Amino acid sequence: MENVIGLLHDIEEKANLIIARANDEKVKLHEALKNDLEKLDKDVADSTNAKLLVLKNQVNKELAAEKEAITKDWAKQLADLEANYTQNHNVFVDKVIQEIISE
Repeated sequence: MENVIGLLHDIEEKANLIIARANDEKVKLHEALKNDLEKLDKDVADSTNAKLLVLKNQVNKELAAEKEAITKDWAKQLADLEANYTQNHNVFVDKVIQEIISE
């Protein structure tokens, strides 16, 4: 009987060792998974930031080009208006005077 109790005690000690090792392995795996997830999060964030930077630069270039095109268009319109005024100033003055006189 004492022999059986001794064997059961040995089995219990070995079972406790197995459980302790399993818990240690579980902790190690959990830490490894945590580190892998942190690395993945960092990689995704870095990749996303890089893509956003490329898109931001592209948008800035497009906006600069559009601003330049609008500025050139405005400058052309202003030049056209000034040229029209210069060429037709006397005609405009005569029309205004005729309107005033005819009233």
